[in-house]
Amino acid sequence: MDIEVPEGLNPSLTALGWLVGRWEGTGNGTDHEGNAFEFEQRIEFSHNGGDYLFYASQTFEIGADGAESVPSGMEAGFWRPQPDASLEVVLTSADGWTEVLVGKIAVTRIDLVTDAVVRTSSATVSHSAGQRLYGKVEGDLMYALDRATTEHELRPHMWARLKRA
Repeated sequence: MDIEVPEGLNPSLTALGWLVGRWEGTGNGTDHEGNAFEFEQRIEFSHNGGDYLFYASQTFEIGADGAESVPSGMEAGFWRPQPDASLEVVLTSADGWTEVLVGKIAVTRIDLVTDAVVRTSSATVSHSAGQRLYGKVEGDLMYALDRATTEHELRPHMWARLKRA
């Protein structure tokens, strides 16, 4: 198994070292009304010597001509691994919500479930719960994100295969 440990990485982040860097690609999803969509995405995991990774993700709608067009979503947060291979993730979305996820790291697979969600009164999505799966497959970052809202139960929302940029 090829596990990267970037130079200067805090030793407590070793299990997440394979995530560090920029990832780009396209993905698919189903919006909250059940409509299919395709998107372009950029994700970056970075570190500053602390015991957490900084995460930033931005998605863009893909226009009829196949080119990225309008920004469609952005989230940022912190990934905090624990000594027992558990993981705490705090994410904030530009759509008006913050989510705390907890889960487990299993080499190059990460499973996360929502522990708590807080929404602003103007949140564009009534996000209430989620689960995420991240993994390294053939050198790529693959993920699936399921989401529940106050209007529907947990269901697939977004999935993608991203390449290291």
